[in-house]
Amino acid sequence: MDVKVERSAPCQVSFSATVGREAVDAAREQVIRSFLSSARLPGFRKGKAPRPMVERRFVAEIREELQERLLHEVWHEVGEHGNVRPASDRVRIDGSWQDDGAYTVRGEVEVYAPVELPALDAFTPPEFDLEPGAEEIDTALERLRERQGAWEPVEDGTVADGLLVEAEVHGQFPDGGGEEFREERSLFRVGAGEVYPEIEAAVSGHRVGDEVTAERELGEEAGDERKGKRVTYTITIKGLRRRTLPEIDEAFARSLGVEEGLDALRAKVAGQIRIEKTHVRRDVWRGALVRYLSDGKELPLPESVLHDETRKELIGFAQSLASHGVDPEKAEIDWEKVQKDAQAKVTERLRAELLLDAAVEHLGIEVTEAEVDGELERQARRMGVPFAELKGNLAKGGGLARVRAMLRRERGVDQVLARWLPAPAADGR
Repeated sequence: MDVKVERSAPCQVSFSATVGREAVDAAREQVIRSFLSSARLPGFRKGKAPRPMVERRFVAEIREELQERLLHEVWHEVGEHGNVRPASDRVRIDGSWQDDGAYTVRGEVEVYAPVELPALDAFTPPEFDLEPGAEEIDTALERLRERQGAWEPVEDGTVADGLLVEAEVHGQFPDGGGEEFREERSLFRVGAGEVYPEIEAAVSGHRVGDEVTAERELGEEAGDERKGKRVTYTITIKGLRRRTLPEIDEAFARSLGVEEGLDALRAKVAGQIRIEKTHVRRDVWRGALVRYLSDGKELPLPESVLHDETRKELIGFAQSLASHGVDPEKAEIDWEKVQKDAQAKVTERLRAELLLDAAVEHLGIEVTEAEVDGELERQARRMGVPFAELKGNLAKGGGLARVRAMLRRERGVDQVLARWLPAPAADGR
C-alpha cells in the first residue's frame, strides 16, 4: 500500500493512500466468502447458495463492505506510517475506484501535536520543606479552638458584630410583587453578611425583646418584573448569643483526648501538618514536572477538543449554579469572562495530560484491569454508589479509558519523582 501522510498544521494531518488491485482483490475475496457463508436465498440452505447468485444478489452490500474494509486498513496504515494520534472521530475521508481496479483514499483528520520530551532523569523538583513552623502549628491550633467554641446566651447586652441573633421576621411587599411571609426563628451572625445589610443595620444596638423595622428594594436578582419593588421587615429580637472560645492550654489538650498535655498536642498537630504537606508537595512537584516537560513551549491543542472540553466545563458550571438554586439564565454573570476562564483551565489541563501521556509512553507504563477496578471501587465508595453501576455507566461513555489514562499518568509522575522521595520503611510504614 502506497501511503503518504503530511502534517499540514501541528494539529492537522492530510493523508492519501492507494490500495493496489491485488490487495483489493484479496479483500474482496474475503468479503465474498463472508457473504457466501451467511447468505440465505430461496431454495438454498444457509451458506449453500451458488457464488454467482450471491454476488448478483448482494452486489451493493459487497461493494459497501469492501469499501469499509479498505478504509479501515488505510486508516490503520496511516496511524502506523505517520505516528499520528487522532483527536476526535471527525475524519474527512473520501475513497474512489481507479480504472485499473485500485482504490484511492484521501482524507484529513485533526490530531494531537507531536510531543518532544526533555530527558526525564534530568528533572529536579523545587525545594519543599515538610517541617511545619511555629506559626503553622499556632494557626492549626486556632482552628481546633474555633471548632471547640460554644455559643452562650447574652442576658443583658445589645446587638453588635460577632453576636448570634435569634429573631422573628415578618416580611411584606407594600407595592405588590410578592407574598407576605413570616419566619418564626431566623438565626444570623452580625457582621458575617448572612442577612441583608438593611436588617443588620436595623437590629444593631438593640436588645432582646425590641421590635425594629427595615426596608430594602429588590435588585437584579428578582428579575425585571420585581426589580425595584419594596420589601418591609418587622423584626423581633428574641435572643442573643456570644461565641466563647477555650484557652489553648493543658486543659484544652486533654479535652481533645491528648492526656500528655499541650506540648504533646502541638507535636500531634505538627505530625498532621507534615502529612498534609506531603500531599501538597506532590502536587507542587507534579506541576513543576509538567512545566519541565513543556520546556517553555506552548503545546498546540486541537480546536475541536478544546471547544468540546470548554463546553463541558461551562455546562458543569451552569449545573452547579442550578444545584444551588441559581438560575443561570437570570443570574448576573459575565459569561464571556466565565468562558475565557474555563478555556484557560481546560487548556492547562489538556496540555498537562498530553505531556504526561508522552512521558508514560516513553517509560512504558501500563496499568492492569485489577488496578482500574480498584480505583473504581474507591470512587464508588466515595460517591455512595454500587461498583457495578459506576463501572457500567463509565463503560458506556468511554469513561473506563479515561480512568486508565489517569492512573497511568499518576503512576508516571510517581516513577519520575521516586528518586526524590524517601524509600518506604522495611516494616511498610
